Amino acid sequence: MGADRHPVFRLTARWLTAMRHHRFDVLLCALILLLLWTPMVRLLAPIWPPALSKFTVTTLFCVVLLSAVFAVSQSRRSVLVALWMAVPGILLYELNLAIGWDVLLAVSYAFSIAFLGYTIVVILRFLFVDQRVTYNTICASLCVYLLLGVLWSTAYSLIEILEPGSFTFGFADEPGEMRFGGGESVFPVYYSFVTLTTLGYGDIVPASATARMLSVAEAVTGQLYLAVLVARLVGLHISQSSRDDRPAP
Repeated sequence: MGADRHPVFRLTARWLTAMRHHRFDVLLCALILLLLWTPMVRLLAPIWPPALSKFTVTTLFCVVLLSAVFAVSQSRRSVLVALWMAVPGILLYELNLAIGWDVLLAVSYAFSIAFLGYTIVVILRFLFVDQRVTYNTICASLCVYLLLGVLWSTAYSLIEILEPGSFTFGFADEPGEMRFGGGESVFPVYYSFVTLTTLGYGDIVPASATARMLSVAEAVTGQLYLAVLVARLVGLHISQSSRDDRPAP
């Protein structure tokens, strides 16, 4: 019996094919779980040890990165590029948890930002090449929007390490650290998505010039992305409907 006819091989190949078809579903679920679980860590803080809280958030962030690697795995080259960016960030972050050096954390954030940016570019390429509006297209577009928020939250955490005091908590009930994955990890994620959606509650305020320019760039990116994406999806849907309604020759 050949290797390709072995039941285990066939089952594995079938599973990988199904996972590849639903790669954006997996990434979207991982992102939603990360965003929902991050504020829950604060609610469970009186019950859970701080180390366990950090471990769960870190694990979910690693799951998001690995799901993103799987989502962009269209070729061996894209997988290798993604792994070369994602794995060092994960390892350096885990090492920082044990040692506690801000330098390691900053380098880890830099790798994560590069990887998230690469993932966004690859998924955008898929969105603008695909000529039909499908379930995968919708999931991929949602993944890009959520990845933009995670990317900027990581960038804000990096800025806070390089320039401490880049953010002030004007009307917040209690101050916290703007460090993604830390004990107060809800703050960079919260601020990032408030800025991305241009809500601007004002309880967290950028104090440095770098933080202000990053906030402006995120707000503009969020609005441009929604405008361009909606226009493309509507255009593709109209074109697709016109082709489907055209009578056969």
